[in-house]
Amino acid sequence: MKVSPQTAALIQELLAPLTWRERITGSRDYESILTQIGESNEPAAIIDLLPFTVASDDNVAVAAARTIHKLLAGIDAAEISRLAPSLRYGPTYSAESYHWYHLDLPKLAAFERFGDAATSLFALASFHHNGYIREAAIKKLSLTRSGFEVPFLILRLNDWVPQVRDAAYREIRSRLTPEYCRHFIANLRLMRRLADAGRVNHTPTIQAIYELLQSDECRSVLFESLKSEDRQIRRACFKLAMDAPHSNLPQILTLAFADNDTIIRQRAAQKISSTLEPAILELFLDRLKHDRFMPVRREALRIAVKTNSPDAVEQLRKGLLDPHASIREECRYHLRKIESIDVAAFYREHLEAGRELYSAISGLGETGRSDDDRLIVPYASHQTNKIRRSAIKALATLNAKAHLDLFMNALEDEVPNISRQALKALSRNTSMLRAAGVWELFVSSSRAHVKRNALLLIDRFSKWESISYLMRALCERDEDIVERSRRAVRDWPGSFNRDFSTPSSEQVARFRDALEKCGGLIDEQTRALLWFSIKGLG
Repeated sequence: MKVSPQTAALIQELLAPLTWRERITGSRDYESILTQIGESNEPAAIIDLLPFTVASDDNVAVAAARTIHKLLAGIDAAEISRLAPSLRYGPTYSAESYHWYHLDLPKLAAFERFGDAATSLFALASFHHNGYIREAAIKKLSLTRSGFEVPFLILRLNDWVPQVRDAAYREIRSRLTPEYCRHFIANLRLMRRLADAGRVNHTPTIQAIYELLQSDECRSVLFESLKSEDRQIRRACFKLAMDAPHSNLPQILTLAFADNDTIIRQRAAQKISSTLEPAILELFLDRLKHDRFMPVRREALRIAVKTNSPDAVEQLRKGLLDPHASIREECRYHLRKIESIDVAAFYREHLEAGRELYSAISGLGETGRSDDDRLIVPYASHQTNKIRRSAIKALATLNAKAHLDLFMNALEDEVPNISRQALKALSRNTSMLRAAGVWELFVSSSRAHVKRNALLLIDRFSKWESISYLMRALCERDEDIVERSRRAVRDWPGSFNRDFSTPSSEQVARFRDALEKCGGLIDEQTRALLWFSIKGLG
């Protein structure tokens, strides 16, 4: 976490050594500076303010405590966990940090004079490097029952000192009541992190909290949280609600499928697939089949196979024409186990009939023979962008070497992702291409994405064939092209340990000419290496 430049300037003013005049007159207004930092609402500033809470001037200490209390008031669990590593030792670059680093139990107890702000200081002291201070801070926090203390207690459950862990564990267990449901839900992110911590087994504690949240007493709060603006909390709450005993599953699933979060909808689909309750299937199966997210649609297919549905074969046949490759692959897998089917013939039939062109082209590209390219070539110039793209991808899979001219034309396509698909097809066959031809396309094109893809293709040629064109690209006006060329040229000397080929006299002459014209646009060290690479050649 970082502070803004304005707050950083205030902190610097706060930490700067006193001038001779300030020592005499006491003119530095610490309280005013601290107040301004508090108004910034930037919790990252807390680290630098901690030492001032133990300042010898009580007015400064009170102002620091109040500022920290204000900054900590709006902090969430994620921000607390990000602050935690810095809170252990406090700032290490200021003279004031000495006082926080050497905080002792009497000074910790003295925080009580700050009133409400003391709770915030005890919470931050729970991260102190001294285990005795952390344990005492937990005991002080135990007196707070507002829910503010919960994230700090959860973080200490994984403390490296057993006594501190035990103290935090006791306090968490004492708060396993319905009144604390909302506070535990707000800290579900920390619970998930705790589940991955390996110092001790936290499963019993986590499970106890989850069981509380799934109880009848907490059901209304849990349902409220299904509409939380925090996506991570919403996901966790949906999982808890779906897994809760005696839950109203249809109601929860209805809310889940109305959510725009794909992970929530996927978990709802998986829940249906694991339960296979007829009433639930009747309500939601059609919704699964038409969901825009592929893993949800895939669960509908798996349910059909798992339940031996009478229309399973029909669903799988329809799935062969799904827009997503993973669905098509899964349908082919299940159909081959159920019946004998020539899936390539299935795609040919649809392609020849002009039905479901995108899926038929893609499917034939995945399952067809090299001579099936004749059916696909006409669609490489189709007016619909995604069909052109699927045709190029299918041809690259089935019979790429026979269609290099087509791919070169597609590299110039006005649609960036079609040009990119052509680049992928050509990149695997640079040995059959002329770098000079690609360079001509690069020079003649006015489209930025075409020039970029042509340059990327040139970079995939052999080292002596590519370098002269990469050098010449440095003289382009487009800054993006120039930067890409500069990186490629800078990396080029490294190819000497991988490619020991000898350049032709023509390649050397072309390289020398490019160096003379554009070599001044690269750094001196790289330029010297390039000249050295052709020393004595040609």
